[in-house]
Amino acid sequence: MIEDIKKLLDIKNRNLTIFLSILLILVSSLFVFKAFINATVLGGSVDLKPVYSMSRDFWDSKDIFKIYKPVWNHLIYIIFYPYTLLTFKISKIVWFFSNVIFAYIIVKLLKKAYSLSINKSLILGLLTVSSTPFTNTLGNGQLGLFILMSLIFYWHSKSKIKRIFLATAYIKFSFAPFFLINSLFKKEIDLIYAMVISALAIIFFGLYINDLNFIQFINPLLTILSIEKDVFIGDGHNFHIRSLFSTFGVLKYYLIGVVFFSICNLINIFSIKKNNDLLFLIISISSLFIFYHNYYDLVFLIPLAAYLLKSNISNLIFIINLPIILFFFYFVRINQLLLDNYFSLNFINVTGSILLLISYVSLTYECKKNK
Repeated sequence: MIEDIKKLLDIKNRNLTIFLSILLILVSSLFVFKAFINATVLGGSVDLKPVYSMSRDFWDSKDIFKIYKPVWNHLIYIIFYPYTLLTFKISKIVWFFSNVIFAYIIVKLLKKAYSLSINKSLILGLLTVSSTPFTNTLGNGQLGLFILMSLIFYWHSKSKIKRIFLATAYIKFSFAPFFLINSLFKKEIDLIYAMVISALAIIFFGLYINDLNFIQFINPLLTILSIEKDVFIGDGHNFHIRSLFSTFGVLKYYLIGVVFFSICNLINIFSIKKNNDLLFLIISISSLFIFYHNYYDLVFLIPLAAYLLKSNISNLIFIINLPIILFFFYFVRINQLLLDNYFSLNFINVTGSILLLISYVSLTYECKKNK
């Protein structure tokens, strides 16, 4: 049955394409408009405000590390310069539509990378725009779609400028480490480009505020380490090791868990000799599970949703991972809105963390099987 559905979507069917196109327009209009309202109302784009304020203060020649607790790579404040020329109210609107464009580029890149038919691409678009992580990202003004677009372009593009995008992905430290280490293991020059671009951004930052010193090179890391532990436990939907250990009352062993799973992941990455679609998914999911992330960061599962639409994947991968996508994209919000939190927050967090681990194991098994 699964194979029949895949074949149906691969066949050029004009009526099906028209139907899916109309459905995508309707669904997009509904969900994107709702997200637009959330993003632009008073108090909307709450996660954009710190980036905007810090970028604006930086371009006013202020050392933001003495004012705020910024946890991003210095490059973001340079990239964000055009948005600082606008008022925050206008910047929210421009950033919202920037994220919509990033999402469109993501779908286009995945269509090409996974050789998806037009109908499968439309379904991927439907899954993307209707997913809760996507609408949360738009409403909160998060950076996730920009980071994801950068990584997909870096991984799948054959353009010579793709190395730059590994550096831009490094803006958010909780996504980049395993991609950077993979580049090191594969003896790629991309890592050198990322390091050089990052260093140049730090030097420019220091010179611009007239305070270039060694501490600027490690300031974001020092900030992350100085943030109170309670911040990283989270009070919402968090699907990562820290949330899992906190729920089971073994938070004191959290760092041991991080080290253990990180070592296992590094061994896995090292043993996979060539970059491929599965390795991208493996690194993405391991980053979600090992490092602290909130619900909106699960836009990083969009490539997994796209991979499930490929023609030549195994039924086992499809059967295991489709319910996982549906859980994260829809069920969490359905439980909150329609089921009135029938399933407790702890149950959702633990289940989600375990599902990420199951997805990781299934993809690793598939990758090793296909060696």
